[in-house]
Amino acid sequence: MIVKILTPEHFDITLNLFQYYRDEAIESLPYIADEYDENSVIETIRNFGILESHCWLNLYQGQRPVGFVAGYLVNKPWNNQCLIGHIQFIYIVEEHRNLENFKTLLDGFQEWSVARGARELMAGDIGINPDRMRKLYEHFGFKSLLTMTKGIEV
Repeated sequence: MIVKILTPEHFDITLNLFQYYRDEAIESLPYIADEYDENSVIETIRNFGILESHCWLNLYQGQRPVGFVAGYLVNKPWNNQCLIGHIQFIYIVEEHRNLENFKTLLDGFQEWSVARGARELMAGDIGINPDRMRKLYEHFGFKSLLTMTKGIEV
């Protein structure tokens, strides 16, 4: 498996891969089905692919993308000179999920982050399977912080 930066010729296939991520998310978070907007996803992937502070990497088996990691750089609020590489999305299709492939994606994102000055990584999960993701991240040295969410009625 290899990791490569998203290229325009792989955009459509990456969008298809993201739809697998969406389908898995809907199993745990049914409201995503109602909220999902493909035009917004297209814009999100495009921005992660073109903004200098953002990164979208695909995991390939041959010419076929089977996973991705996407994230961005963020400054620590108490020191603008300290950068963090923040992983926003990480996904691998089920038949290719293993520690080695997860590590390959993490290493690719870490290399991208370090090359831009980051000295720390941060990662989260939208709630698809927080226990599984926590265990995976902890396996690779991440420490738990607290992030919570609450819906607001309007």
